[in-house]
Amino acid sequence: MDPRVAAELAPYTGRLVGQLPPEVIRRVDIPRPEAAVVAGFRALPDLTSVVADILDGFGYDTAVPAGLLAPLAPGQRVVGPALTVRQGRVRHVAGHGLANRLPTRLGGIDQITLSRPGDVLVIDAGGASGASSFGGLMAVAVREHALAGVVIDGHARDGENLRRDGLALWSRGLTPRTGKHRLEVVEFNGTVEIGGVQVRPGDLILGDSDGIVVVPPEIAAAVLERATAAAEREGRLVEALRGGASPGDSVAILPPDQW
Repeated sequence: MDPRVAAELAPYTGRLVGQLPPEVIRRVDIPRPEAAVVAGFRALPDLTSVVADILDGFGYDTAVPAGLLAPLAPGQRVVGPALTVRQGRVRHVAGHGLANRLPTRLGGIDQITLSRPGDVLVIDAGGASGASSFGGLMAVAVREHALAGVVIDGHARDGENLRRDGLALWSRGLTPRTGKHRLEVVEFNGTVEIGGVQVRPGDLILGDSDGIVVVPPEIAAAVLERATAAAEREGRLVEALRGGASPGDSVAILPPDQW
């Protein structure tokens, strides 16, 4: 194991239960945006659409549409730093693992233990549709550890329980088939991909009914400043239009090419 990773794991000695093999852990201490920046993004009235426009100006196209990774329930939103997990198919068929009582390697509670409240669990399962990457029991652990939400490029299960618990989750869909003995964690807190967009540990994840947007932490404060200003101008424009503003007055508030 990388000595740096071993040092970062030292405070967790005795708290991990062996569900996350140490050799797949790339890092534990990840960069996270300041709490004020996270709160500022949460306060935006139109979250992903406004920020996606701002990111265009920075040269980033990191939006994933809801048609690809859909929100579990209407109206849900999430803002928080990414804790990343990459899953792959196990080498043996599921029956072999069950018959031989092989241990499962889906990360389980260990990946939650290594998280912080407010994190967003981002799972890259390569869009796998044959098994679930996340289910009801993990959702309880996520809620109790106060994670902000879950994004899966793959499938979840126990949908009714997840909705009832109010979990903010985006995925390719739902399936009844367990991922145990079908999927396994091959990398924790490395670079992953969701919906064709690269995600690094600590990237700021924004999600709402339109989809997901990924904000690199090094520009998060600058993006927030521009997004807040844009939201304020759009708010003034909406009020003006509802008040019967003339085309000239409307253009003075926000140029037509920004509508």
